[in-house]
Amino acid sequence: MNWYKKIASSRALYHGTSIDNYDSIKNIGLIPMTGNFVSDSYSGDYEAAEVEFDPTDITYATDKNSLQKAVNAMQYAVMKMLNKEWGEVTSDELKSYGMLVIIKEGEDQFEHRPEEEEGPWGDWQGETDNRYPAVEPGDYFSEYGAGPVEILIGNKMVSFLKRNGVWPVNYREELLTMAIRYHIKENTEKKDNIIKEVTEKINNMNDQEINQTYKLYSEKINELV
Repeated sequence: MNWYKKIASSRALYHGTSIDNYDSIKNIGLIPMTGNFVSDSYSGDYEAAEVEFDPTDITYATDKNSLQKAVNAMQYAVMKMLNKEWGEVTSDELKSYGMLVIIKEGEDQFEHRPEEEEGPWGDWQGETDNRYPAVEPGDYFSEYGAGPVEILIGNKMVSFLKRNGVWPVNYREELLTMAIRYHIKENTEKKDNIIKEVTEKINNMNDQEINQTYKLYSEKINELV
């Protein structure tokens, strides 16, 4: 397991979770544990391979190049917090209940599995001596937790993630903007009625309808340019 090595660097690392962990992380820092995100992602594969899933408790983190991993973990934590299904968490809910933990000089506290590492991705695929079966190439991990940390929530978190290109797109909001723009262009005299009718219709759409209609209006808007 030659990828279990400390790296000599001092860049910040990032960890995504939900706001219900705010007090403990602020006061204590990140504590090693095997959470729902790891268990739900890997335990089924182990069960199918008839291998016990009993990983060492560790803290996961990622660097800025793979910041989407932290956002995925955040979305999952908020999903569990709100008792929703994957994909049902809105950007407003992520803004209200999500939390990004920044571990300053995190690479001095964490170990790293290189991206270029080839071979099995998990213990159940042959690495039966693997203490860290859920650590994938590119992941950072620590058996000792991390601290002190900086916490971003709300508008500051959204601004940071948007600057780094990983804030989830709210297709409902974008569709609303496009549809109103398109129909007002057709009939400017009925602006107020159009805004009311379009808003009501889009707010009553499910996710599948939103995605289909978004594609349609994306083409319509291009025709206006």
